[in-house]
Amino acid sequence: MARPQRHGASGSPSSLRSRLLFLICLATLPALLFAVYAADREREAAWRRTEREALHQARVMAREHLHQIQGARSLLSWLAERLAREGPGSPLLREPEFLAALLAGHPQLANVGVLSPQGEVLVSAYPSPHASTWRDHPAFRAALDSPGPVAGTYSVSPIFGRPTLNHALAVRGAAGEVTEVLFSGLDLAWLSDLARNDPSPGAPTLMLLDRHGRVLAAGGDEIPTGTSLGVDDATALSRGGGGIVRRLGSPPQERLVVAAPLQDLEGVFVAVALRHEAVVGWSRDAFLRTLLGLGLITLFTIGAAFVAAEVGVLRALRALADTVRRLGRGDYSVRADAPEGYGELGALARAFNAMADDLQRRHGEARRAQARLRALARRAQTAREEEAARISRELHDEIGQLLTSLKIDLARLPARCGPGDVGCAEALGKDCEELGARIVAALDFVRRISSELRPPVLDRLGLCEALRWLGREVEARGGLEVRVRARDPKPAPAPDVAVALFRIAQEALTNVVRHARARRVAVRLEMRGDVLHLRIADDGCGLPPGIQAASHALGLAGMRERAALVGGRLRLGPARGRGTLVRVAVPHPPVARHANPPR
Repeated sequence: MARPQRHGASGSPSSLRSRLLFLICLATLPALLFAVYAADREREAAWRRTEREALHQARVMAREHLHQIQGARSLLSWLAERLAREGPGSPLLREPEFLAALLAGHPQLANVGVLSPQGEVLVSAYPSPHASTWRDHPAFRAALDSPGPVAGTYSVSPIFGRPTLNHALAVRGAAGEVTEVLFSGLDLAWLSDLARNDPSPGAPTLMLLDRHGRVLAAGGDEIPTGTSLGVDDATALSRGGGGIVRRLGSPPQERLVVAAPLQDLEGVFVAVALRHEAVVGWSRDAFLRTLLGLGLITLFTIGAAFVAAEVGVLRALRALADTVRRLGRGDYSVRADAPEGYGELGALARAFNAMADDLQRRHGEARRAQARLRALARRAQTAREEEAARISRELHDEIGQLLTSLKIDLARLPARCGPGDVGCAEALGKDCEELGARIVAALDFVRRISSELRPPVLDRLGLCEALRWLGREVEARGGLEVRVRARDPKPAPAPDVAVALFRIAQEALTNVVRHARARRVAVRLEMRGDVLHLRIADDGCGLPPGIQAASHALGLAGMRERAALVGGRLRLGPARGRGTLVRVAVPHPPVARHANPPR
């Protein structure tokens, strides 16, 4: 039986595994697209989150700076009350060490001191290296007309070279005249300290801006005072909640700038500038992290679905396919496992098992019917051979003897004419001779028919001599060369085996004479192991395509059936070079008639 081909191997594109994997990937394609979309949204969210965090930092710094301003104003108010109460003998005017101790207790201040109504420095906690005047200072001029503390402008102090915000408060006498003016300088070095204490490459730069977006003070030296952000109104920047990208610093770098206003100081804003490349890097990292995470989840989902399909579906289908192949090869005892919980696959396995049970039952019935038919065929074949042998004997013995005696009687008839009746003797002799020729022809015909029905040599001398006799007969009648190589097997084959092999050889040689257009035929009989082999090879035109399966090839079917009746197997195929080769293999001594034929 030919081995069935396996279509759709597990690794081929047409296999169920490949198609299932394709469907799983196709089903998860929206998830992959969503992963890209979510990663892009996460990138935007990371950008917005960075802006919000920077804005939150700006607002925190604005509140901190406002607290510093309020502390500086509160200190000036306290000092003004004390100076007004103590008068010219106050330690504020006579003891500079008092102001120095006071400055040490307020680290947010760069300086504190007392001015004359004309703006000259009367006393200062941070001594000035040269004479200075506040006559033109905005805070001093505003304090002369204001009842409370007033703020000046953000500038770099000429005394200690750091950015400061000066406040001034006028002390008035009983008549309301200005007797002294107190001043303080709020140190903005904390802006630079924050920049120095944050070593990260994306460390923010803190700045103080005016209404027009000019830098009043900045941490570090990267962004000089007076740099303009190029905005018409910084108030709109602080209200928008988002940032702007500007090239700032030396060397110029793109920076993301957000700003928050100072609540009690109109027109002043605290701004945070982040390196644009760092913000882009954070956003890109957020995009990649989200994409990688969702991608891994999607891939895990694909793998889990594929493993589930492999364990729950494909493995059961492969087992069922293997069971079907084994059933196709003739193993009718094989059954498919039908585990519970597999749903349709379990139902399919149970349906297959029911079909296999039915096939096994029908196959058993067919085998039993075939055995009965073969038994009947053997009995019919034996009866036919016995009848042919009986007819052959009767033809040879009875009719042959009758014809022989008739020939003898005819030969005696001329002797009955009188001695002088020459004409009668001649006429009768001529008729007797003609009748004798016909009787001889009839006798030859009877002998030939008798030999074809059952060659006596097969019963008398055995299979090998019968094959040699058959070769000589075919040579004589067919005009081709027949070579017979045969050795008598030990023990001699059973009569039915000998008859079957002889009839197969007879039919094969008849086909060669009729159809092969061959010049030589080789017949070989030999024993190999426990198998008796018969080979008939010719050098003719070979078998026509499809002849073995043709319904009209009754001779080939009869040859196969004869071989099968004695437990053998017949094969037809091309001979070496050209022609046809007939091979018959029969167990010797023959196996039981129901056994499988030898391969």
